[in-house]
Amino acid sequence: MVSGLPRRARCALTWLTLTALGAPLAGCRNTALAFGADTPAAKRHLDDLAEAFEARFTNVARTPKFAYGRMRLARYAFAPSKLVNDSAVWTSAQSTTTGAVRQLGIQAGMVNNQFLFTSRRDVASPVRVGDERHLIEVTQKSEDDWAWHTVVEHAVGTMPPARMNDVFRGLFGALERPGAAVRADYRAAFPRTAQSLGRMLVIDSVGAVRQPDGSSLVTTRIRIDGKTLARTYPDYGKYIQKYIEPAQYHWRFTDRAGGLWFEARAVQKVLTIRFRSLNGTLQPIEGAARRMPDTLTVAVDGAAKIGMFTVGASDVVGEFVHLDTPKDNAWIFRFAREPHWDLPLIAERLLRAPLRRPFEGRGVYFKIGFRTAEQGQTLSERILDMTVRESAIMRFLGNLGFTAISDYAGKVEEQENHFFSETLRALRTDMAALTR
Repeated sequence: MVSGLPRRARCALTWLTLTALGAPLAGCRNTALAFGADTPAAKRHLDDLAEAFEARFTNVARTPKFAYGRMRLARYAFAPSKLVNDSAVWTSAQSTTTGAVRQLGIQAGMVNNQFLFTSRRDVASPVRVGDERHLIEVTQKSEDDWAWHTVVEHAVGTMPPARMNDVFRGLFGALERPGAAVRADYRAAFPRTAQSLGRMLVIDSVGAVRQPDGSSLVTTRIRIDGKTLARTYPDYGKYIQKYIEPAQYHWRFTDRAGGLWFEARAVQKVLTIRFRSLNGTLQPIEGAARRMPDTLTVAVDGAAKIGMFTVGASDVVGEFVHLDTPKDNAWIFRFAREPHWDLPLIAERLLRAPLRRPFEGRGVYFKIGFRTAEQGQTLSERILDMTVRESAIMRFLGNLGFTAISDYAGKVEEQENHFFSETLRALRTDMAALTR
């Protein structure tokens, strides 16, 4: 989705898209071929997936109603009372015993060489590769409590969702090799993709240390380079330098016994990823090899600078579930415990109790993955559920977030879209050459 709370979900998707579609690049030929049971199927599935996301970033346009509603949602995601009576935003309106219920349906797809977003009351699940359906709903739970529910579905071809398990096994297994071999492989197999993506993301190092049991402890460092990107896309490059490069975060995935299975840390423009793998299957970074449980604990620390303010949170602890069924392969995150906040001094003076509200009850729920729809089409799907308590401190944070969104709208977004579509086109070309 593209605004407010959904806009934050789209930021996550943007980087996960680069990870998923960049998997063949890092893991090279064997990882690319894991997208299908044979070479023709792998080519078809990966090409459909890349085509779908390439379309999403091609000549993006919006009807006037959605263009208006998008920015209103971005502005008042944490102050929904400002939105509910604005009929120009919504496509449907109801009421319940607790208050207002509003929905916005959006159909998106290629029209006359533009990826066009159109607000519409009734939107069917997408079936054409590249088409999307967005559903946003806000429900008033009490005078100040508002529950957001957003769903985005993106048709990406007919790849069975379970294929992503093979793709990641291929990726992890490929990275068990010496760094020099990995570099030579991806440069030879995906030269166009490496050149295009390398303007922003540079693999600084890949190190695999063989363990006594035959597994490998892998450390990969990726440098985020907005300065180089700015030579081609000046506004987008400067945005990366302003907002993405200074951001710091640390993700850790552990089991109930405290065993660490995966770690990612971004500091000073460098993303460091650590894991241990045996023939493509993740193992705990330390200790005896064992099967990874379907449910892990995820812990996150992070901070970002917006304007003159730095906002951060530490000890963001939640549940991570890998949903793996024949028709649904997804990652589910649920955060039901309030973290420790690092807020500007001006915010410290405000009542901070509303910051606890999103983590109460069901908590913050986020799902991202692939699902087979009734028509047989595979959908990239993401769902976000979150309840906010309207208050002075939430309005302050909403205003702060809107600063970054305002900086993004316009030339930055246009250049980001062009960069992604160009990179995905390169991936399709490389894949076609690789599987001839």
